Amino acid sequence: MIDKLITGLPEMVRALAEPLSKIDKVTIVSTGNGDAAGAYKLTGDITKIAAQVPALFEALSGMQMSDLLAKVRLIGDHAVKPAPPSLPNNS
Repeated sequence: MIDKLITGLPEMVRALAEPLSKIDKVTIVSTGNGDAAGAYKLTGDITKIAAQVPALFEALSGMQMSDLLAKVRLIGDHAVKPAPPSLPNNS
């Protein structure tokens, strides 16, 4: 199940972003209300949408994404490393 969720993360992000790809034109009307104004607000909202993906993963899997990634790191540290290629012998 975890493998399916991890391999599906790019598709989830793509699905979240798909409605934005259908936008032909954006007109921003800003009242100059500090940090919540104009293009800054738009990019901030998109960032917030992308930041929800780990929470979605955690809700679906019941695991903290940080815990899972820490385990992946440990597995990688213990994996057998391939030997570097040997140089040709010019004797």
